[in-house]
Amino acid sequence: MKKLIICTLFSLAFVFLFSATVSADVIPGYSHSVDRCVKVVNLNEFPSVVLIGYYTGPMVDKYESYQIKNNECLTKGYKFNSLSIYWNTKDKPDSIDPNNLLLENVEPYGGYVDQDNPLIKEDIEYSIAGFSGGKLVLYKSKQTSEYNNGTPKKVETFSNPLGNKEPDKITPTPTPSQGPVKRGFWQAIICFFRGLFGRGCQ
Repeated sequence: MKKLIICTLFSLAFVFLFSATVSADVIPGYSHSVDRCVKVVNLNEFPSVVLIGYYTGPMVDKYESYQIKNNECLTKGYKFNSLSIYWNTKDKPDSIDPNNLLLENVEPYGGYVDQDNPLIKEDIEYSIAGFSGGKLVLYKSKQTSEYNNGTPKKVETFSNPLGNKEPDKITPTPTPSQGPVKRGFWQAIICFFRGLFGRGCQ
């Protein structure tokens, strides 16, 4: 009898857990889905570097990883997995070094929003800023949002945290005006005659 009760309880627990997982994949009422793409857009400018997508979660045994490609949308397998981004040198494309963590909890999937929210699409771009103290720096460089209510597309750009690689523009400081040069009587006469011969005064 005890065995039957225990088996029944385990079965019910499994049914509840399974139904909760399935229902989580269904968009709730009065909501709509958002399409999102997260990508790295300048990886080809750093040929000696590889970026590694690393994800863990309920549908993964320990972890899974993949090499991130330039300008391609990231993935994390199942929607409830957790995605992080690491970097390494080209000769170690599969090595996960804890010291080389760039980003944690990256969300490459859009999910859903309330029907009142007009957002329907997001494109999020990350760029490599360069190296700082021997560490690679990755930052969000651009985000484009699209809407379903006629609102114009919104484009946001973000500055390189390591500063602008272009040289700073230098604006020359204007020389203060000293006003007209005062000349004496005889100097004015001399300048007058010099002007007649096209020589003038300085």
